[in-house]
Amino acid sequence: MVVWNCFVVLRKQKRKNMKEKFEFIYNTVKMNMEKLDKKQISVDQAKAMASLAKQANNVLTTQLDAGKFIANIKDAKTHLNEVGL
Repeated sequence: MVVWNCFVVLRKQKRKNMKEKFEFIYNTVKMNMEKLDKKQISVDQAKAMASLAKQANNVLTTQLDAGKFIANIKDAKTHLNEVGL
């Protein structure tokens, strides 16, 4: 349930910039590490949160790469639409 709630919050941040998204991921991971240290969550819950953070980081990396591509390639939006991005 904790993982799903975090995923929903991250999806709602769709319009925020990359820095805000990164800060959200960082703060979520930090908060969960503190909870793990205090034994407020299980190791399995912490692993699930780490997996979610990794996936979110992959999305941010992909968005950054797409942004670089759009900035450097003429007709980039057309190329991205052709491949479904």
